Amino acid sequence: MIVSIPRSLRSLSWFFALAVPTSGLAQEQTSAVGAGNDEADPPEASTASAKTPSADTLAVTPTEDDTQTAARRKAARFMEFDKLRTQGQTTDFPGVGQTLTKDAGGVRSWLYDHDLYFRGVSSNTLTKDVSGNGLDGGAQSYTGQKLTFTQSNELRLSWKVGGSGEDITQMNVGGLFSVANWRQLGPSGARFSNLTVFSSFLDRTIEVKAGYNQNLSDFVGIFAGGNPILASGVAGSIPLSTGMSGGTALAPSFNVQFNAKNGVYSKSAIQRSILPQGMSADAASAGAGLKFTRPGAKALFIQEFGVRRASSPDSRQIWLRGGGSYNTTLYDRLDGAGRERNWSAYALADYQVYQPDTGAAYKGVYLGASALFAKDAVNVYKRSLEGRVYALGLIPGRPADQVTITVGLNSFSRTGARAVERAGGVAHKSQFSLGALYAFHALDGLFISPSVNYIRNPSFVGEFKPAINLGVSATVLF
Repeated sequence: MIVSIPRSLRSLSWFFALAVPTSGLAQEQTSAVGAGNDEADPPEASTASAKTPSADTLAVTPTEDDTQTAARRKAARFMEFDKLRTQGQTTDFPGVGQTLTKDAGGVRSWLYDHDLYFRGVSSNTLTKDVSGNGLDGGAQSYTGQKLTFTQSNELRLSWKVGGSGEDITQMNVGGLFSVANWRQLGPSGARFSNLTVFSSFLDRTIEVKAGYNQNLSDFVGIFAGGNPILASGVAGSIPLSTGMSGGTALAPSFNVQFNAKNGVYSKSAIQRSILPQGMSADAASAGAGLKFTRPGAKALFIQEFGVRRASSPDSRQIWLRGGGSYNTTLYDRLDGAGRERNWSAYALADYQVYQPDTGAAYKGVYLGASALFAKDAVNVYKRSLEGRVYALGLIPGRPADQVTITVGLNSFSRTGARAVERAGGVAHKSQFSLGALYAFHALDGLFISPSVNYIRNPSFVGEFKPAINLGVSATVLF
């Protein structure tokens, strides 16, 4: 029997991708920077603007081994470089010390001396459902139903144009080239991934960013501990479906963050919503990605409060955050009965429960939980719950390897389900997932990450056996 699905649901079919591109996600998690060796992180320079050549001035204890001393000096130099990376974001890949190129030929030293910072990331992923859910001549309904390939390559340049003490003013420009063999994951092609100006004031008490931005990198923190190498689950779908920019969809935004003592912060943004049809539709019609206005896309307001403290010899890492968004854009109801504005709400927490070595404070076991909510009438996913446990650097001799296990329970729109059922189709109430990923640090600048995910009801509509998605990703940093 041929089932006629309401057009409002067909226009959201991109959303069944169950995947979020990780290219262009920005700002480093402190623990990831230190993951390249077993030693304690060297002390940082006193200010962001100082140009003290730490490799030449760090004190050397006469009894230290020369090789160890050189490694400490190099690590301190790389930390100086990383102070010029893209600011004001909560999610990113590791810094210079974990790249293929490091300071080969003195290029990064030259860039640093001219207040410049360069970063490149290539993310490549293959996913295949081995449970036997074939296409049977129909269209692909979810990631992995047939062998699914995605690749994203981003280059970004940051230029410090001012600042004193702890404060910095910089300009950022990034370009993205992406390829996917399933259209719902976004169009293939080149576009801008970032074009922003950032400035901080009063020793980073106030931070302001304006320009074309991916706010999924600034808010929520959907990846385990803010680390995209441990990307898993579908929690990122709700921010995107409610209008937040991210992945291949760029949008103009004005962001302000206020920082208090002990890692307490408040972050706000006014952003032009991405198109209500979703990330893929937005990117496909955005050209180079720098359109200031889009038909039907109006203002999106985002607010987040949180506490974030990095791991150290004296404390364990903690990151608590909660917030929401309100979108004045009108979205088509999933039952076709008019249009409504959209909203989201979220609360997430990550905490380091085990810290075996204070000399390498990032090492340990972490627990995390997420709860994201969206309006039932206009979003396919109305609720996404996730629990996770992940470990960093616990395998002897493998200080940069990482592993995560996630369990998720997602609820589908009842409004949409009733519309599908009235049309004679099959729709589901919920989706359960259980996944594991191991990020193998093959060498500095290369992570190979095999994964397995069990997904009950891998698509909102249609009758499918539980999917068993086997995947492998290669992340190259340079």
